[in-house]
Amino acid sequence: MIKRKTQNIDFWLHDYQIDENDHEFIYDLLAESDIPKSARELALALIRRHAQQEENFLRNELAKALIYDPAESYQPGDVIYFPALDFRKGAVTSVRPGNNPEHGDFVVLTVEMEGEKKPRAFAANLQSPHRLNRTSDDNLLDDAELLSPEDILAAAGDSLIPKIEEHLAANPDFFVRAGDAWLTTDQIVPVNVGHLNIAEALIEMEGGPLTTQKLLAQVDLDADTSEAIRIFSLDTALQNDDRFIQVGVGDSPAWYLRRLLPAAVIETPDILRYVPVDYDRSLLNVELLQTEYELMDEWSETPEAADDAAPPQSAVYNLIYPHYVAGSMPLTHDIRRMLSAGKDRTTAITLVDGRWGSKFPAWVTPEGRYVAGLGDWYKEHKLPVGARIFLKPTGNPNEYLIDFKPQRARRHWLRLAIVQGNRLVFQMQQKTMNVEVDDQMVLTVGDPAAIQDLREHLEIEGYDVSDLVALLMPELVRMSPQGTAHVKSLYSAINLVRRLPPAPIFAALVQLPGATDTGSGFWSL
Repeated sequence: MIKRKTQNIDFWLHDYQIDENDHEFIYDLLAESDIPKSARELALALIRRHAQQEENFLRNELAKALIYDPAESYQPGDVIYFPALDFRKGAVTSVRPGNNPEHGDFVVLTVEMEGEKKPRAFAANLQSPHRLNRTSDDNLLDDAELLSPEDILAAAGDSLIPKIEEHLAANPDFFVRAGDAWLTTDQIVPVNVGHLNIAEALIEMEGGPLTTQKLLAQVDLDADTSEAIRIFSLDTALQNDDRFIQVGVGDSPAWYLRRLLPAAVIETPDILRYVPVDYDRSLLNVELLQTEYELMDEWSETPEAADDAAPPQSAVYNLIYPHYVAGSMPLTHDIRRMLSAGKDRTTAITLVDGRWGSKFPAWVTPEGRYVAGLGDWYKEHKLPVGARIFLKPTGNPNEYLIDFKPQRARRHWLRLAIVQGNRLVFQMQQKTMNVEVDDQMVLTVGDPAAIQDLREHLEIEGYDVSDLVALLMPELVRMSPQGTAHVKSLYSAINLVRRLPPAPIFAALVQLPGATDTGSGFWSL
């Protein structure tokens, strides 16, 4: 069987380049369609096209070609195709008698192979059997074992699809994109400022995101074109207008007004930004690893559940200072799996206050690993840093109950963080609370602006994780009659001045001179 270039995955991974003919093919394919096509669909069509072109070429060549068979006769000037050499061709330059008593009379062909400088010799007029002898049953184009276009796309799509997207994006005069789909510029239905003003008013009246299809019902576009192209055209206009932002509602895309979103949705707040640091994870013993798991930090490297595992029916998180300030919820492994949110775009959900029953919008932001929009809820219930907060589905689509566990009001001793000079110190303070907290993590802040100034100072001065642990661990130990501090307390305190998950903090603590593990999560100096 002839080996086809289009059957070679390496060709699609490394050698294939979009040429002018492919450009025209994609343009014509889109122009003749009433439905936008994704880059994946275009890739599959290109694979089919090249495979069919190669098939047609081979059949045409075979119809007029001489196929090498050691039993056949050939003359100088003949061009022969050699199936055993991946169907390469060569020109016969001379014929001379062969000399091998085992085979009787035969001739030797001198052949100049295409792409080779040195000629080769091949037997012809051979009377004895040879493994290269062809039979009437030979089928050089046997396709029984060929990869399908779908098989090729599955193997090479990660390289081919971005290559197609890059080409289309580089030719904006010919192609336009909305979401994951493409059309030609000539197919776009005109969308004017008046249409976009109507869309803005509709979203504001709704008070939440609207799908393009719902907007289209009120925005009068050319009815002579298909609904798919009208939706695509409106999507294109909306994505090019800064007033609008595409978000998810469950698994569906929708449009919302940028000015109505919390600032934390548009850009990750600095206080939530985690810049990964190098650390030796092998320093963490079983107890520290267990504590890391209990803290459920969204940036922890704890194992995740399998993709096919059922979503959890409830989740809990500990409120740390960065999320309190940003008005956000950590997108922990459990919470991420519970929420019906896209992996690569902001998604709208509704939260239901478990105390009062009121509903409010929140925004899942996968890139920053948080859910924005909880600031007012934290303040309304006067939740402290260290509060334990619960989340579970309500049974309604994209709606989740958020709550805390109330308890009888009582006075707690907790750490008050104060900035003195360029140092963070703690004092014990009594405060009445009526919410369940993690006693090791609970704290309060005297002057948030001073904490922010200290954060900036420590960053400018280049304090690393070890420096922060060395700075804060003695302060925490000083406050304890037992001369110890819990690793959760250290985690909560350090996140006042730098966003860090537990593991790098714990690894730095293990390496801190004089630090001693006294058991149950407590350490002394």
